[in-house]
Amino acid sequence: MNPNPIKVRLLQDAIYSEDLEVWATLLRCRQHIDNYFQDLGLQLVVHEEDGFAYLKQADQEDAMIPRLFRRDKLARGVAIVGVVLRERLLQFDEKVHDESRLIVTKEEIVQMTAPFFPEANDEIRADKRIEAAINKSEEMGLVRKLPVFSGEERYEVRRIIKARFPVETLRALREQLKAHANKLDSQ
Repeated sequence: MNPNPIKVRLLQDAIYSEDLEVWATLLRCRQHIDNYFQDLGLQLVVHEEDGFAYLKQADQEDAMIPRLFRRDKLARGVAIVGVVLRERLLQFDEKVHDESRLIVTKEEIVQMTAPFFPEANDEIRADKRIEAAINKSEEMGLVRKLPVFSGEERYEVRRIIKARFPVETLRALREQLKAHANKLDSQ
């Protein structure tokens, strides 16, 4: 397979090992692809053990190359979903089991994230805010919606969440979310 489609796919989103042909081409042409993106001020990051690869803005040594990727601040709801699911993935990975994918139901996500959303007089409105955060997390590739099973909406927590919410920053993010939730409760 020609590496050019891989380059375009990386510019669009992360690549996962589930796409066997694309993944094999990425690994085979890794040095070529990495060199190509270095010229654009980007860095190819490959997590072979977790089966994903993505691009990130390289540390700017050459001020002549403008930023290709914007630094978007995560919406608070997405940050809450991300932190809670990252913690859940960390717990999942610490246990020995045959399953390699973490699957959670929508109801589980709602239950885990609800304490971090401000109390609302209207429970339906609060659920819609959480649902919007889940949908945005799906758009960002943090989770992937799976077919409905036994009447429950299910999501796979994508391993790219490890790159977006590294363990080193997880505790600080969790404390910020708790402080924010406490501040809202006291108002």
